[in-house]
Parts: sequence; C-alpha cells; structure tokens
Amino acid sequence: MILDDSCIDILKEVGHICTGNATIALSQVLNQKVELTIPDLKLIDSDKVLTEIKGSQEVLVGVSIQLLGQLSGNIVLMFPEKSAYSLIDSVSQYRTELGNATEYGVSSLKEIGNIVISAYLATLSTFTRQVILHSTPNLICGTLETVFNVAFNNMANKVKKLILIETFFSIKEKDINGSFFLIFEPEAVKQLLEKAKEIQQGLQE
Repeated sequence: MILDDSCIDILKEVGHICTGNATIALSQVLNQKVELTIPDLKLIDSDKVLTEIKGSQEVLVGVSIQLLGQLSGNIVLMFPEKSAYSLIDSVSQYRTELGNATEYGVSSLKEIGNIVISAYLATLSTFTRQVILHSTPNLICGTLETVFNVAFNNMANKVKKLILIETFFSIKEKDINGSFFLIFEPEAVKQLLEKAKEIQQGLQE
C-alpha cells in the first residue's frame, strides 16, 4: 500500500468533513461550540500504534465502536476522565463525582458516543457509497495503552499495516477535551485509497 501526498491530502479532507459533521452533532447535543483540529492521517505498522500517539498515564474514558462489513475497522471517541464526567454533567440533571458515574451517566456517555460516531460514519458512507454497519457502543476506562489494547488489539494481532486517523477537539465553555481515533483494516484501506485515487484523477482531468 502506497500513500502519496495527494491521496493523503484527499483522505485528510474527507476525514475533516466527517469529523466536522460529528462535532456538529456533539455541539447540538450539548448546545455548545466545538472546536477541532485538522485530522492527522498515517499509514503505520500495527505494532507501532501506541508509539505514534502522544499520551500520558492519565485515566481516559473511551466509547468504542467496531465497524462491520466491507469497510471494517474500529473507532474510539476518547476523553480524559475529568472531561468525561463534565460531559455527563452537561446532559444530566444529576451531578456525578469523578470516578463514580451512575448507570444513567454511563448510558448517557455511550449514547453521546453513538450519536457523534454515527454522524461521522454517515458522512464516510456517502464518500465510499457503501452502507457502513457498526456494533453497539462499548465503554472502556483506563490509560491510553489500556483503551487501545481493548479497542484495537484484535486488529493489531491479524494485520501488519493500518491507517490511523487522529483528530482532537475541545469545548472551551465546559472545559471538555477529547479525540477521535480511527483504525481501518487492510481491505478498508484499499477501498479508501481507490476512492481517493478516483477523486484525484477527476481533479486532474
């Protein structure tokens, strides 16, 4: 698999549009402005995922969803623990204490993750012209290494190359920070590259 600069730029732009729609969904849920960075996209060795990502040993809360069907992979919406509880407080009338989320709070966080990730995937579905199926949300708590091992370990064990898409966002009014991480399996990578090359050729004609 070869990623030239033009393909990377196209895939980054697609990621930016997808993430933009996802953050719009989040801003509507919270009624707050969401700011985001331009997505970073890399083709990496599966055993070097964690070394490519800068992270501390702080506790994180991630909402993980597995992509099913032809466009297979995993996506995680991840928050530092403090941000996760601030997010729950924003949509709940019940105050939650750090490290002590209620069942309602956990359900709320899963639902927020489902809404945001579904908005991302709807845009990606339009780009690839495929129906993208996905699993129900799974909540993961722990360090960055723990979250990634749970969310992506099944992929890292069976493939050598992965596309990693990383985007950060923030809600200043609520002091909430978070990130999207997507990893696509080889067949999905091939489809994304083919679609990017189709767009590239169309632009050159």
